[in-house]
Amino acid sequence: MDILRFVSEKKHVSIHVATSGNTKKMFERFSARVGSVLDARTYCDYVSSLSGDLYLYNPTTDSLTNVGTQWRNQVPVFYETSVYNFSIRFQNIANAPQIIHRLKEINEMFSLVRIGENDWLMAGPIDFLNEPGIFELTFKYQPIGEKERTDTFAFRVVSPKLDTKKDYNQILDDINREYNEIIFQYLTKTFQNLSRGGRSDNDVVWMSIFKDVVKQYVKSLTFIVNKPHLQQKREIQYSKPERIKRWTPRMANQYIERTQSGDSKPIYIRHEIIDSTINTRENRFVRYTVDRILKRLERIIISINDTEKKKESQVAKSEISELIGYTTTLRQLANSSLLRNLRGEPLRSESIVLQKRTGYSQIYRYWIMLHKGIELFEGRNNIGVRPVWELYELWCFLKLRQMIAKILNLSFDNPAQIQETPMVMIEPFSDSTAEHTVVYFLPSGDEVHLKYQHTYNRISGEIHTATTENRPDIVLTIRKPDGFELTYLYDAKYRVTDDTRLSRIDENEMNEIHQRGADYPPADAINQMHRYRDAIYYGEKNNDKYGYSAKEIIGGYILFPGRGDNESIKQRYYYRSIEEVNIGAFPLLPHFDQRSEEDTLLYHHLEYILTTSHIYEHVKDSKPQRGLAYHAAEVPHSDDLVLVGYYKSEQLELILKNKLYYVPAALGKGSINLVSGFEKTKYLLLHNNDKRHLFALTGDGPQFFPKPALEALGFSPTQDFYLAFKLKSSEEIDISNIDIYKDIFNHNFKLGARPKFVPLKDLSQEES
Repeated sequence: MDILRFVSEKKHVSIHVATSGNTKKMFERFSARVGSVLDARTYCDYVSSLSGDLYLYNPTTDSLTNVGTQWRNQVPVFYETSVYNFSIRFQNIANAPQIIHRLKEINEMFSLVRIGENDWLMAGPIDFLNEPGIFELTFKYQPIGEKERTDTFAFRVVSPKLDTKKDYNQILDDINREYNEIIFQYLTKTFQNLSRGGRSDNDVVWMSIFKDVVKQYVKSLTFIVNKPHLQQKREIQYSKPERIKRWTPRMANQYIERTQSGDSKPIYIRHEIIDSTINTRENRFVRYTVDRILKRLERIIISINDTEKKKESQVAKSEISELIGYTTTLRQLANSSLLRNLRGEPLRSESIVLQKRTGYSQIYRYWIMLHKGIELFEGRNNIGVRPVWELYELWCFLKLRQMIAKILNLSFDNPAQIQETPMVMIEPFSDSTAEHTVVYFLPSGDEVHLKYQHTYNRISGEIHTATTENRPDIVLTIRKPDGFELTYLYDAKYRVTDDTRLSRIDENEMNEIHQRGADYPPADAINQMHRYRDAIYYGEKNNDKYGYSAKEIIGGYILFPGRGDNESIKQRYYYRSIEEVNIGAFPLLPHFDQRSEEDTLLYHHLEYILTTSHIYEHVKDSKPQRGLAYHAAEVPHSDDLVLVGYYKSEQLELILKNKLYYVPAALGKGSINLVSGFEKTKYLLLHNNDKRHLFALTGDGPQFFPKPALEALGFSPTQDFYLAFKLKSSEEIDISNIDIYKDIFNHNFKLGARPKFVPLKDLSQEES
């Protein structure tokens, strides 16, 4: 399908673009993203340094249409979900044209074919997968009889998954704001004087990054100075034999032939001289980074000294001395034999040396961190710099970080409520093992741990895998005061299943409910959550090895850029499956009305798992192994039976030692009146007129004990037969809203008399 054609005014350049993707279908999906067909039709601008005619695909006529002179506010034809075949024809030009792009792979995608004496054709495919934004195609050529020129053709690549302008820019704004504050929280007083109006500025962020990388930067720079990259220069010379230091067999044969010929002319032998130079573009780039860092560092020191003179600065002199020490070190390295005579220049194209060679690759990495900082922006040539899936992944983490604080009503400004590990997100887009952790402290004693890029492997502690490494994007762990942990996984996937590629069962489901108002996440992403839950285990260490005693993950969920109202989403299998097996998906995209964030299904889900106090409520939807089941034994119920019994002071030690409390089974003094459901009694309240103790029973019902069996345990029974209730533990328990000293005894029931059964609600502090 042809989607674009451009012909320059002088006919020197013509561009033709085609794709196998269904552009009409993608336009329909994109229209739903931005709100209306009218908004979609006026979404894109096309820009060229050449004047000429532009033809764009029209989804209404299903053909190319000349847009005239108005190139702005036009229909999109490039989508990040398709591959596009570019053909650029050059006519009447003097020599071979070139594609110029800072990414090497873009240049290498185009092949050049001569199709006439002065005509050339360049063709190549470009895949914009996960990289929406402005793309600029630049080419260099020389028309016959004219100077060489460089022209550009720029266009916007959009996404059928999200509003490329509004959603994408909102994601960038959120990351900039949140990430900036994460860094700012960990700045020392050395840099806080640089803040303006309580917010961090560029110098603050730059200095925070500089302090983190300066030692490694200097180390790498020193390595380069001592072992620089040299570029070999080859030169052919003709010299007399006595001036040649290195001979090859060929040169020796040539010399013998000349001497034996009897020629009286002086003999000159052709030979090659190899010389090495330090004046390489990589070394010039290193000098450039040193100069720029020194310049900015000196400017910041001047700023600090100016505030010091005004007696407004709180910076310690030792900190200023440290900064001055860095400038001294960098100046010394700049004056080294390698860099002294070089003129710094920025990198204008990719370099294998800067990507692979020791020292140079580190300098390049640190320079990118210092130069870009946390600046994430949409602009020309940004294709490949910030893949949107990476931005979306980080944004999802920051949204969960924000939502949890909001739900728990905790503040990032209060370290007693929220703590974060400092500076580990300084390079969130690198393939590193560093993770970021946020810990929320609740008044109830619960701790909530939110981790970004947490790794599970065979040596990762009590929570580990037996096979390959697993690294979910986001891990949420709720730690109860008794040590019990509940772990939930979230994986951000910047993908949405195309309606035309739904499985038959998904298509049938949509037809049955007559509703197409919500997107679907990719099936392989859902399957990944099943694999996570099956792979990650809990096991204590024994003989230097961790066991695999239990599966760790309660639930696993995909976060994807889907749209749809809550009611439509609730009809989809990926949401219903959360209630059925605790694995599913939640759509997550920016909400421009901040209040609507609280209405999302993800927010409700987080609110439920974070505020539900009873553990059983968390695990009841998790499916155990066949033959096993989860029971709510630990969850007190108002109708649970409590056995109220008397004990003598000297008996308590034996009761707790044997975890056994017995009552007479026969009718008579001290015997118990059984009630319906007595065999499921869950609690034991012991009293001795003054003190009371509450214990949990096993719930297995009483056992029949004869007098000799009790005597063997150290007891002193007076009757022949007893019913004995087993205690779960000798530790007392404390149940919320239960007052064991509440007066539950009426005038017919005195302390020290016959044991009885009462419902737990009779001990509740809440008045009915």
